[in-house]
Amino acid sequence: MIYGIGTDIIHIPRIEQLINKYSTKFINRILGKNEITIYQSLSIKQQTNFVAKRFAGKESVAKAIGTGITSSLLLRDIEILNNNLGKPIVYIPNAAKILLNNIKLTEYKIDISLSDDYPLAVAFTVISAST
Repeated sequence: MIYGIGTDIIHIPRIEQLINKYSTKFINRILGKNEITIYQSLSIKQQTNFVAKRFAGKESVAKAIGTGITSSLLLRDIEILNNNLGKPIVYIPNAAKILLNNIKLTEYKIDISLSDDYPLAVAFTVISAST
């Protein structure tokens, strides 16, 4: 059963401006610890696209949950990493898991697709629930 669907599109130059203006402060608000490690290993151009796709992805996950980004669910609470084939995988640490449990989702699967074609990045998320 599909619980929720979320999508987001972002203008990559907007993310580039925010990175240039706020640097580490912005990155720390958006990315989780594992994502920051990956971000630091990338070239400048790759970093901007990486952050733009993660930003759109996290927004789409929050929309699929049904809450959007709130004080209970921050962007950095959601991590989007890749498996060994490059498929994006959503990891939700404790705060977001508690939120999902509060809305009675104890068994769920999150599928996400990320794409970028300058100047845009887009994400689409589907949350499937068995309860």
